[in-house]
Amino acid sequence: MKYYTNKARQAGMTLIELTVVLLVLIGLAGLLMPYVGGFVTKTHDSTGASNLSAVNRAIMQYEAAQQSFPDRMDSLIDTDLVVYKKLMDAKCLQPTLLTQKQTNAIMMAGINTAMVMDKATADATFEATTGGTAGFMMNMTTQPTVATLKSLSDCGSATAPELISNDNLKGVITRAADINMFDYVVFGIGSDSSLIGKTIATAPVHFAQQGTMGPKARYNRFGAVFEVPKGTVLANGGYCVGFDTAMSGTADASQPTDEIACLDDGDLGAGAGAVDTVGSWTDAAQARAKFAGAIMLMTRIEGQQAALQNHYDKANEG
Repeated sequence: MKYYTNKARQAGMTLIELTVVLLVLIGLAGLLMPYVGGFVTKTHDSTGASNLSAVNRAIMQYEAAQQSFPDRMDSLIDTDLVVYKKLMDAKCLQPTLLTQKQTNAIMMAGINTAMVMDKATADATFEATTGGTAGFMMNMTTQPTVATLKSLSDCGSATAPELISNDNLKGVITRAADINMFDYVVFGIGSDSSLIGKTIATAPVHFAQQGTMGPKARYNRFGAVFEVPKGTVLANGGYCVGFDTAMSGTADASQPTDEIACLDDGDLGAGAGAVDTVGSWTDAAQARAKFAGAIMLMTRIEGQQAALQNHYDKANEG
């Protein structure tokens, strides 16, 4: 005959005890939830800042080794010549038809082709282009439509979008901004880029904080910004910004007076002795498009400095 002691019969937890333990755990979980959310945000910001630094470094190392910038980056423009609608906020960028001189400036930097975006894709990030299928390579020699920076946040707002300015581009791009002299062309760094396998192993992605903004639904690649002269780029390599339209219509790049004409109020357009708009001349060495920094293409466009600042701001919040 088996003998059961009171101790044996009471070895398990009673229903009341189990309920109390569960209530305590639920209470602790409720207290921890705000901190867990904060940890996720802080991790997102610090990872984004770290990846931006890596992308900036990879592009500059590529340029130092190849004497050109990576080719076959994502154009962020689809076959309808509009900005890729699967960006987190497509209205932060605007489609811009480059002039032939601007196209030359891009090609001088080594960017001869770009990938056209697939507007019908079911995977906005990892299948954003057709991977080089005929008809989906943008040839720069044809004077292409590209994506340029329009605003940094609230891009879709009709009332108060934060349009780009020299001031708010600080911390977003690495070069001193001048929106009067330059257009800021944006390419995505996708898996087709010649950068991949050279100075960076794979095309990086940034991680959205919201599931609806994940890489399948929205384009989560990083972007590369290039500054391209707005003004009349002359055949001798220099360019004139801010002069009246008569400069581009009558100036001859073979004449040594081009630079003088750009800076003077002399005898172009309005006639001898009349005052024309005085322009700003930049020499040939500056005409080539220049890398202005990597960005995260989110609902707010951020560069490395801004991402780092967000990280430290969140850290100070505790």
